[in-house]
Amino acid sequence: MAKNALLEIGTEELPASYIEPALRQMTQLAEKYFAARGLACGRFATYATPRRLTLFIEGLAEKSDDRVEEITGPAARAGRDAAGNFTLAAKGFAGKHGIAPEDLAIKTTDKGEYLCVRRKIPGEKAERIIAAVFPELIGTITFPKTMVWEPSHFRFARPIRSLVALYGDKVIRFTIAGVKSGNTTRGLHTVSTKKITVKSPDTYMTALRNNCVLVDSVERQTVVLKNIESAARRARGAAIADASLIAEVNFLVEHPVAVLGRFDEKYLKLPPEVLVTCLKKKQKCFAIDAADGTLSNFFIGIRNGISEYQETVREGYERVLTARLADAEFFFRKDTQTTLAAKTERLRRVVFQQKLGSVYDKIQRIEKIAVAVTGHCGSGSAFSVEPQDIAKASCLAKADLTTDMVFEYPELQGVIGRIYAQHDGEKEDISRAVEEHYRPLTAEGELPVTGIGTVLALADKIDTLVGDFAVGLIPTGSQDPYGLRRLASGIVRIILEKEVPLTLNDLIEAAFLLLPETIRQTTAVKAQVMDFFRQRLEGLWSAEGYRFDEIRAVTATGYSDIRDAARRLAALKQIRAQADFEPLAGAFKRASNILRQAEKMGIAVPDAVRDDLFRDEAERSLAAAVRQVSAGIQALINDKDYVPALQKMVGLKGDLDRFFDTIMVMVDDEAVRANRLAILRYTTALFFKILDFSMLQG
Repeated sequence: MAKNALLEIGTEELPASYIEPALRQMTQLAEKYFAARGLACGRFATYATPRRLTLFIEGLAEKSDDRVEEITGPAARAGRDAAGNFTLAAKGFAGKHGIAPEDLAIKTTDKGEYLCVRRKIPGEKAERIIAAVFPELIGTITFPKTMVWEPSHFRFARPIRSLVALYGDKVIRFTIAGVKSGNTTRGLHTVSTKKITVKSPDTYMTALRNNCVLVDSVERQTVVLKNIESAARRARGAAIADASLIAEVNFLVEHPVAVLGRFDEKYLKLPPEVLVTCLKKKQKCFAIDAADGTLSNFFIGIRNGISEYQETVREGYERVLTARLADAEFFFRKDTQTTLAAKTERLRRVVFQQKLGSVYDKIQRIEKIAVAVTGHCGSGSAFSVEPQDIAKASCLAKADLTTDMVFEYPELQGVIGRIYAQHDGEKEDISRAVEEHYRPLTAEGELPVTGIGTVLALADKIDTLVGDFAVGLIPTGSQDPYGLRRLASGIVRIILEKEVPLTLNDLIEAAFLLLPETIRQTTAVKAQVMDFFRQRLEGLWSAEGYRFDEIRAVTATGYSDIRDAARRLAALKQIRAQADFEPLAGAFKRASNILRQAEKMGIAVPDAVRDDLFRDEAERSLAAAVRQVSAGIQALINDKDYVPALQKMVGLKGDLDRFFDTIMVMVDDEAVRANRLAILRYTTALFFKILDFSMLQG
């Protein structure tokens, strides 16, 4: 009969950011290890607090499946002599494994038949398997940083202080890092240090709940949200719900209780972004909007514990927060004593990258790239920006990196730059561009809104991307310490979603020409950057539901103009549903293969098709059909109207089929053969203006 199993790793306080990745690993490792040992089980569930990581396994079988072990021996033909008697080889193999030669089996493989020993291995009891799997699982979990705290030098994120391991009501015994497994855990450490007995996996959550611990993070987050809403109502406002802060706070507490506090109204003179950031980053507290939509001087903290000594806790929150806000007020006052523009000169002392110079050098490049971008976009576009505005915005874009506020709160870079620019009376679009040029900050983040913010964002990102590639800082595997994948994806999103009339080639070339002479290399760098963008496009379009062969078919014919590539991809997906499309793709592949074969054979293919060399109506018909639709297709392609263009191509299917059914291309007559190859090249060239059909899979 299957039973539920439980593993709880009790630790000292874990960093909040470590917990969810660890839980994912626990599930993956458990699935892998139990499957490898043939032990069937049902659903896996994970729970966690800052002081425990828990794995719950539903319906774990009592023993693993029986299995048959095969040991391969000599070839079957060597097992008997001419008289049919067992040879010494067969007898020796059988004797080695404790069986008679007559009990040997024959195993058929790709290499022939072999003698083998087959043994039935009975299933192993679940308790023994669990006792082996749980320690292995614990030892395999990885963390960004680990520590050693006891003589065996076992490594974990934080010291392990207790282990609960159960199969049904039975304790599974093992030892890790000097800690023996058992059936006792602890409740909320601020309330009691007494041990809690867990009678079975099914009673685990209730036992902890009765001792002030909500081990289910989903349940705990619900309580956090309700507490925040309740406290905000008491303050007659609405909490500013920050999803990332809620997720972080959820893994900082085991028993969440809201604390409503307030700070001096004089600090409301600070920019709201500064106040909210100070509350979030320094105190893990939630800001509250008043009824009129302005920021209130109330805030909400989430304490870990029961509702005792609330006044004392509130006073503690308020005292620490007052000190933080006083610091922020000082930083703001000091920073605004000089203009943002006056701070630009300090960027000469801020290194961007050793070989790429200072941040001051970078903003000089950004200005020139942005000017080039507006030039490529054309004077009538929404991204045509006056050179003097580009110069001013570029000058201010990184100046806030030298401020005390950004030194204390790095997440405010760009935001505080925009605030300081507005404080200095700069034009609104220029001020907003200082913040917007960092966008998007995440894969789904907001894009820049203003024209100048858009061109600066493109210029900043491509300068970093091309520069890093030029000095060899290229992402490998999952490693991308400089966030270049995010930058490339940001460029792609901006061009596509903002419909910027700009090609990747023009953007890359503008950045490449501004690299320092000492690192400017060959066009190989440009090719690497272009291929990097192709990978980002493949990821983006795959996520949107396009098939991989469709994406490759489109990018094979060019993707520098990514807006055009997106249109061709959408047209391909639409037209592919037609019944004649797949056979047409097959005919195109055949034509492409014949042309490649001719190239390998060194056969020259003429540029023009000669009517006087036609020997069959099928070749005459195909050439005429292609000539007839060519001009119309080209006009549609010029207008970026790809669906009707592809439909016209599908109309060539009948002529292509007759050509291949009737015509032998590689004939002995060199002139006829070359002319037939010219027909195929003429036809495929027409198709290749939109996509490479040979990339499509059936």
